[in-house]
Amino acid sequence: MTGMRKAFALGLAAVMVLALGARWSAPAQEDARTKVLGVWKGTFKFAATAPAVMEFFEDHGVLKWKCSYATSSRLLWGEAEGTVTDFSPPNLQGTGVYTKHQVSGAEGTRVRFQLTLDDGSLKGTATPELSGIPAEVVLSRAP
Repeated sequence: MTGMRKAFALGLAAVMVLALGARWSAPAQEDARTKVLGVWKGTFKFAATAPAVMEFFEDHGVLKWKCSYATSSRLLWGEAEGTVTDFSPPNLQGTGVYTKHQVSGAEGTRVRFQLTLDDGSLKGTATPELSGIPAEVVLSRAP
């Protein structure tokens, strides 16, 4: 076999290995993505614990989220939405902005989520740009 043919054969073999690897890993990623889609309920714990709802959905192939939380006294409340920026199962990161907030002028400020998907629960933190103080997030899939 000439050097050119050998290089071509090795290159073709490498492409096939990479294609097969991508084919086998894609279903695992899609399966994990499917597990996160939908509505999740639980709590956000800031200075007080607030019931929270978070929804993950796809929009033209992009994984997005919306969330809301409010204490019963409405002392702490907010709504935000954004995009999942990294999903390397079981870790999920997202950024977005507040669309409504109890603090005047907070709309449009950023919030960052770092969550871990573990056996039907999402746990982690939400860090608002306003304070930089992480809030504890504990969510379970809504029935």
